[in-house]
Amino acid sequence: MLKLALVTNREDLLQNFFDFFEENINKIEKLTAQKMDITYILNSSEDKKIVSIPEGKFNQAEFIEDYNKILTDSKVDIILELSRKQEPPDYLFQALKKDKTVITSNLKVITENYLEIKKREKKYGNRIFFAAAFSPLPIKTLIDNFYALDEPKELNAVLNATTNYILAEMKKNKISMKETVEQAKELSYTEENTDLDLNGVDSLNKIILLANLFYNTAINPALINARGIKGITSYDLIYAAELGYKIKLICALKKENEELYLGVRPNLIPQDSFLASINENSNGVEMLSDYNAKTTFTAENCDQAPLNLLSLDLINAAKFINNKKRTDFRVEIKNFNVSDYYQKKFSSFYVRLQIEKDEEIIDKIKKIFSEKNLADLILHDNSTETPLLPVIILTKKIRENDLEKLLEEVENLEGVLTVNNIIAVKED
Repeated sequence: MLKLALVTNREDLLQNFFDFFEENINKIEKLTAQKMDITYILNSSEDKKIVSIPEGKFNQAEFIEDYNKILTDSKVDIILELSRKQEPPDYLFQALKKDKTVITSNLKVITENYLEIKKREKKYGNRIFFAAAFSPLPIKTLIDNFYALDEPKELNAVLNATTNYILAEMKKNKISMKETVEQAKELSYTEENTDLDLNGVDSLNKIILLANLFYNTAINPALINARGIKGITSYDLIYAAELGYKIKLICALKKENEELYLGVRPNLIPQDSFLASINENSNGVEMLSDYNAKTTFTAENCDQAPLNLLSLDLINAAKFINNKKRTDFRVEIKNFNVSDYYQKKFSSFYVRLQIEKDEEIIDKIKKIFSEKNLADLILHDNSTETPLLPVIILTKKIRENDLEKLLEEVENLEGVLTVNNIIAVKED
C-alpha cells in the first residue's frame, strides 16, 4: 500500500481534494494496481486557520504542523502539495533526499530551480511530478504522449486565465483594472500575490517550463524580461477593438536551429484569430510542430482542473514507484542561446501617447516616424473633452528596443506629456 502525505495551507483545497479523491480512489487504485491511504495532513498555513480534517473515508489521517514528521517517516511514499505557497526549494530537495516522491503545482519554485531539481532527482533516485503547475491545460500529459516524438517550432499561447478574465471584463463593462482585479479575487481566480498574474511572472514561468520540457533544457528566467497587463486601460481595449483587434497577454516561444526565443507581452490580436476567441477565465495554445502542423487547444479554469491533473500525477507517481529500480535518471540538459523574443524579433506595435491638443505637435510626431518610414497609422481621439489628446500609432515592424529609443525622441517634444502604452501587434 502506498502512503500519502498531503500539504496544504487552505481548508477549501483540502475539502475539494477529499471529495475528489474519495470519488475517484477506486479508479486510481485500479489504474496503478496499488492501494493508497493518507497518513498525514500537514497544515502549512502561517495563521493555522485549517482546524479540522474533512469527514470521509480518509479522516483517520494524522493532522500535523511539522514537515519533518513526514520526512522522517520511512513509510510515507508520496508527498502531495495541494497549495502553491512560494518559498525556497529546500523542502523539495529534503523530500528527494529522504526518498519521497513529490507531487506539486508550485510553478515558481519548479521553474526557478529546474536544473538543480533534475540534478537532485538523479542523485537521490526519485522524482518530482508537476503536471498541475500548468492547470487547467494538460500540457505535461501532451508533451509526454502526443509530442513524445514531435518538437514545436513555434508556440503562441494565453497561459494565464486570470489576466484573460481581467481584460475581457474591462472591455465588456468599461471598468478599471483595479475593480476587475477585485472581482477576480472574489472568484478565487488570482494568485495570492496578484502581481504574479498582472506582471506576467506566472506566464513567464509557464512558458519557460514548457521550453525546458520540450527541448530538454534549463532556462534561467532572468534572461527574459516579461511584461504583464499593468497599465492597460479600457481606452486601449476600445481603441484596439476599433482597429480590429483584441488585447491578450501572449506567451511566445520560437526555436530556430540552436536559438530559443521566448517572450511574455500584451499583444493586439486580430479579432478573427484563434487566440482572440479565448474568452473569460480560459487558456489557449496555438502550436506549430514538425509532425502535426498547427495544433490548437483550450481549457477553461475550474475547481476540478488542478485536482484532475494532480490525480494524473498521482497515477504516474505510483507507476514510477513500482518501476523505480528500472528508471533511467540521466540528466542530459541541452544548451541553447536564449533571447527575449521581443528584443530580438521585428514586430509591429500599438503606441498610445498623451499630448496637449495641438495639431503642430501631431505633425512633429508624424515627421519623426515618417523620416524613418515606421508608421502605418497615426490617429487621435478628438472626442475627449479634456485639454489632453490621446494619440494612437500603429508602427511598421521594428525591434522593441529600437522603438523605445525612438519614443524617447517623441517624449522630448514640447507638448508630449507621456507614452502610456507600447503593445506588440501579433499578426495572424
